[in-house]
Amino acid sequence: MSSRQRRELWPTFVDVALVALVLLVGLAGSLGAYRSLSLKAAAQEREQLTAMGQSVVGAFDRQLMRVVEALQAAGQMLSAQTELTREQFSRYGAGLVGDASGLTLLEWQPVVPHEQLAAFEKQAAREQPGYLVVEPAIEDEGGGFVPARPRELHVPVHYSWPEGGAAVGVDMAFDTRRMHSKLLARDTGVPIASEVFTVIRRGQPGEARSGFAVSAPVYRVPRPSGMEARRRELRGFLAGVVELPSLMSEAVQRAEANGLDVFVFDQQADHRLIYASAAGVPSRPDGRDMALSVDVGGRPWQLVLRPRPGALGTAADGAPLLALAAGSMATLLVALAVGRSLVVRRRLERTEAVLAEDRQHLNNVIDGTAAGTWDWHLDSDHLAINERWAQMLGHTLAELSPTTGETWKRLCHPGDLVEAKQALERHLGGQDERYAAEFRMRHAQGHWVWVQSSGRVFDRDGDGRPLRLAGTHLDISRRKADEQRLQNDARALEAANRQLRDLTILDALTGAFNRRHFDEICLASAQRGQAVGLCMLDIDHFKAYNDRYGHQAGDAVLRAFAQTLNNGLKRSTDALFRLGGEEFGVIFSASSADVARQFVGRLSAAVHALAVPHADSPHRIVTASFGLAWWAAPTPGLTPETMYAAADEALYAAKRGGRDQIVAHCFLAGEGEVMPGGPQA
Repeated sequence: MSSRQRRELWPTFVDVALVALVLLVGLAGSLGAYRSLSLKAAAQEREQLTAMGQSVVGAFDRQLMRVVEALQAAGQMLSAQTELTREQFSRYGAGLVGDASGLTLLEWQPVVPHEQLAAFEKQAAREQPGYLVVEPAIEDEGGGFVPARPRELHVPVHYSWPEGGAAVGVDMAFDTRRMHSKLLARDTGVPIASEVFTVIRRGQPGEARSGFAVSAPVYRVPRPSGMEARRRELRGFLAGVVELPSLMSEAVQRAEANGLDVFVFDQQADHRLIYASAAGVPSRPDGRDMALSVDVGGRPWQLVLRPRPGALGTAADGAPLLALAAGSMATLLVALAVGRSLVVRRRLERTEAVLAEDRQHLNNVIDGTAAGTWDWHLDSDHLAINERWAQMLGHTLAELSPTTGETWKRLCHPGDLVEAKQALERHLGGQDERYAAEFRMRHAQGHWVWVQSSGRVFDRDGDGRPLRLAGTHLDISRRKADEQRLQNDARALEAANRQLRDLTILDALTGAFNRRHFDEICLASAQRGQAVGLCMLDIDHFKAYNDRYGHQAGDAVLRAFAQTLNNGLKRSTDALFRLGGEEFGVIFSASSADVARQFVGRLSAAVHALAVPHADSPHRIVTASFGLAWWAAPTPGLTPETMYAAADEALYAAKRGGRDQIVAHCFLAGEGEVMPGGPQA
């Protein structure tokens, strides 16, 4: 094996080793937790907190990883582009900023020397009328924004996505704290996070929100080597603004579900508190707290998780096995996501390297006059070509002689000939200044060669009719193949991101949708405007069942209920959710209230048919109480919260009525579409 082959295999070896390390560390951690819970009862509460903390930090880390990797990939793509328009940036922003990305704003911030500021403002105003570079006014200036003060370099926000309420035109160089992270990103060549600051929203009223920016450097050439080269070739920054409440939302939800409060400190800013989910800031972690260090784009943060009173109790009998299963599953999912991301990233790096090599090759060919040349005498149809023109197609000049315009037409691909001739006619007719076309030509060995042809008329008669047309041919077959591979890799990355999102909406124990996906399905069902029902059920005396038979048996009952309920769904729009503990929800379509009651009655009968023994139940089997809410013709005023409240009220009426029964609340058009106690429709 050659040294070059070994160098090419090394990144693959590193990626495989990283995935294997993730698997080994994750599985080892899960097994350690299982053994620790089983053998050391005294450490039970601490292990329970560790499992909760990993879940919270895992949600936080995934959001950050997606933000940093997305900005790094987008920054590298922008470095490969010579120009960036507002329309192009809007497409980038629409692809990167979304509900699942963690980004609130995406901004393009070019670096503009002060002596070029006026020219930059004039150029930017052509796309964005009224564009000016400004900065926040100091207190004695009355607030608002003022023209940017003179400084060596300006870093204005040129484009933003979305544009409404963004900081377009604001010179970020006014704040040394913001610039510190940008300059560090410039010198290192990787995305760097800033301190937490108040997000600038020009012209958008409302409460100020705190956040931070992750800045990815964009250079004039791809991947400059060395700090001096990076400073010299810096073009600007692709900055992603992340609002802390949005970033922390999933982590806080997980923490609250486990009875934890979350506090976040910036270690690089003298341990400054930057986020708290509850009042009462801990001066330092105590014995029951968990403190975790997190790298946020090169900036160290500390997450402190504090259990609420009574949140941690004696672990259930099935807790060790459940912790092992959950940890193993999480490790496998993380390893799969890391592996897929590494594979796609390596492919993109290899493709970009090949494209860069091809571009250099083309430059060398042009510099060394190795391009194929042609000179076409239109009056005689004689086509004079050089040796390189013929070699591109596997021929010699002698084999192609005599050459005419028909020689080119005969060798050109029939599917490309029409468009190439149209480009030629536009130039001959004076519509285009130059002739330029890309087409395939038949090689002597039978395959097709992609050719980039360009030229111009340089001789006309007294009436202005063209007499001679000359230009060059370049072989661009490799570039075409590389462009196709890059498109394929981009589609693969998009598919991987969709797969990661799908993994976040399912309940691990039952396979049903989780509470996070519940609101999305409710909203979609209500907006269809057709009759819709929401059934909520709660397993009767389930705590007594767990106390008598154990939590492993309880988990088996939950899985059996989920399978039975899922088997009862008939339409593609019907969906099953596990809302929490032993509580399930079913969203379904029903043309009338009677049809809805019959549907829920069949679900109740199916539950009875399971006949799971329950010695502590009055019926001696496991039963369930059902609450049904049905709307005849919902309008956009029907919200997921309203649907949940109506079904929950019916469910608790069934519980109060003695359990193992169905209580239904049915609403006509416009009824029941506000929260209890709100205005009536």
